[in-house]
Amino acid sequence: MSLSLMGESRYRILKYVVEKYGRSKVLEEAGISRVTLWRLLERISPVRPEYVKPLLKLLTREEFEGLVSVGERLKSLGILREDGIVDYQLALEVLALAKRDEYLRNALLRFVVQEFREDLRRMLGVSFAGLVLRWSSDFEAFSAREKRRRRIVDPKTIAYYRSLFRKHLEGKELSEQLIDYVVNHENKRFRNVFRHHIQFYIIGERFHPRSSAG
Repeated sequence: MSLSLMGESRYRILKYVVEKYGRSKVLEEAGISRVTLWRLLERISPVRPEYVKPLLKLLTREEFEGLVSVGERLKSLGILREDGIVDYQLALEVLALAKRDEYLRNALLRFVVQEFREDLRRMLGVSFAGLVLRWSSDFEAFSAREKRRRRIVDPKTIAYYRSLFRKHLEGKELSEQLIDYVVNHENKRFRNVFRHHIQFYIIGERFHPRSSAG
């Protein structure tokens, strides 16, 4: 991993480990002399990859991520090549993990909503302008029978979703502020019912588009 790190990042790692564990620990792990360590810390000599590699085991993931830039972490994983070209196959494999990892999925959804909102709307061919959210029997039937994945069949779950919807969403017009509120809400089920309703609206809009009068 350290072979992909730039000189400045290697220096930050060395300095951090020295400050956290002391010089004796670094000398022991890196197998260098006191003179060499002094020259490295004074920036007289460059911090070579082989000096840093044994120190990485002393860092937590959070510490490593705080010391190394995102670009360098991507390079160390092989997602980003030295010439700046993305390994799309590997990048798509990482995105595919979102199917199994809820945290990654929610982070990905937040990023898409925040950074590519207009692109997403154009891709879907749907206009959300003037959309007022309403719980309806059609939506309830969609949630129970027509959703392709994770159909909601438990009446208690339907009742809970209905309660969440009416408390937080009923009668509200869809807006960027509302989307941001939902995406960052701590209740996973609240985010789910919102996502289900947007899916229901998209399907209905495709097959029964609203008139120009709204």
